[in-house]
Amino acid sequence: MTIGEDVARANRNHRDVTGSKKERALLNIDLIFIMVDLDHFKKVNDDYGHAAGDRVLQQFAAILGKATRESDTSVRWGGEEFLVVARNACRNDAAILLERIRSRVESHPFDVGDGLVIRCTCSLGFTFYPFLPDAREVISWEQAIELSDRCLYAAKRGGRNAWVGIFPTIDADPSRLRQFPPSQVEQLLREGILQVRTSLPGGGELDWSKAEPDGR
Repeated sequence: MTIGEDVARANRNHRDVTGSKKERALLNIDLIFIMVDLDHFKKVNDDYGHAAGDRVLQQFAAILGKATRESDTSVRWGGEEFLVVARNACRNDAAILLERIRSRVESHPFDVGDGLVIRCTCSLGFTFYPFLPDAREVISWEQAIELSDRCLYAAKRGGRNAWVGIFPTIDADPSRLRQFPPSQVEQLLREGILQVRTSLPGGGELDWSKAEPDGR
């Protein structure tokens, strides 16, 4: 990945366009960071062996490649977790991409060898950069990825096979967000500075702690 170039391009995009925050939120000028993780992957390895697990990961990576655009990048982030970077994307349309990935994984027959096929699901977390278009320095791209990872964990603890994303409210105060640690997500949600979008039924009762979800 050329993350430095991607971040610089996103900053230029927002610097050069005109219009209100609502109007800019409809344009393809953002970076969207998506953390994707297969649900209960350890059980795949335990039940079918690590060779089968490797086959599942290869198919998972192929699904991500087909669900995203050629201009996007998917990289293995560790274990069964992948990072998808969607370039020149629209933050308001992010849910369309998240749901496409989720549904394609859910419907895919994963071949684990020896004529066996299993079903898998995934959980996803996302946010974008720049988080605040008019205060691009407030949250770094590294913090945006960390926020996406926290959203992923919230999706896991909310029931899995789901996506969760964090957005700033339209009038979010940059000074309140400046250099805030991701551990403050729950507090900022209560204050109405951040908002959640999720596929979980009814919005879900989300747990924002960083504790490892049971069974991932």
